[in-house]
Amino acid sequence: MPTALLKHGVRAAALAALVLATSLGAPAAVAAPAADQVALQEQATSAGLDRRAPKPIDVKITGSGITAPESAPAGLVSFRVTSDDPNGRFLQAFRPHPGVAVEQVLADLAKAVSRQPIPTAEGMLAVRDEAEMFGGAQVTASVSETFTTPITAGEVVLLDFTAFLQDPTHPITRTLQLQGSQRPSLPTGFPDSFVLARETPDGPRFDIHGLDRTSDTILVHNSTQELHEMGIQPVAPGTTDAQIQAIFDRTAPGPLPYTGRSVGLGVLSPGRSVLLEIRNLPPGTYVVGCFAPDGKAGIPDAIKGMHKVVVLT
Repeated sequence: MPTALLKHGVRAAALAALVLATSLGAPAAVAAPAADQVALQEQATSAGLDRRAPKPIDVKITGSGITAPESAPAGLVSFRVTSDDPNGRFLQAFRPHPGVAVEQVLADLAKAVSRQPIPTAEGMLAVRDEAEMFGGAQVTASVSETFTTPITAGEVVLLDFTAFLQDPTHPITRTLQLQGSQRPSLPTGFPDSFVLARETPDGPRFDIHGLDRTSDTILVHNSTQELHEMGIQPVAPGTTDAQIQAIFDRTAPGPLPYTGRSVGLGVLSPGRSVLLEIRNLPPGTYVVGCFAPDGKAGIPDAIKGMHKVVVLT
């Protein structure tokens, strides 16, 4: 696998160091990495980014439900998600915090998708505080994904989020029991690109570094205090962020210039990192966006500017 060190050098390694530091709870300010490529590679290895990938857990999500094993090893957990649904499916993985029932998380998640500003905001804040959201996969019949993240032993809930959006009163879930005492580590494999969700004076934004190929592995980190997702949706060639924002702001006519269905990563809790691999994504122009509502006004973050157009070859 080509490494981000070779592809992007010091800049990529600097962002990797920031992601690693915040993932481990260290201060956001980190020492600048040495310029020497060998030293940087040694730094990545010692940080755990060169660990061999775990055996993936195969998860298939269709209109008939979720197929997955009953148990798997804890530690660094890799979910390989596929679907045969021509309309695509959205899988979300989460774990309630101790003392919180799965039913309570699902009830608040139903508020979060209600599209009513006050209940939506209340639901998002409640889910943030009640559960650890491990990410997930937005897949289609032709585009599969693998997402890898550290998870301790215990039960993980896999939710058909596509079905949940259609009918929150009848959630479709499957539980996966993670077993063993292996110490969770950081996502494996030095990534090709980095996506950092961060706070700015204008609201949450994506910092995207090195994402220029459909085959890139993407290290995603949520450094904010709210829940975020990372959808990747094709748009017409030449589309700009300014054009998308103008449509959101209703200062420009017409619908958003989407040309296909969204893929990408599910909702991620504050402070978490995930390594995302997308397979069979066609080259083209895409917008990276977060449509998770905020916890203040219940407005999707993308509408407030959390989107970025990228061209992938």
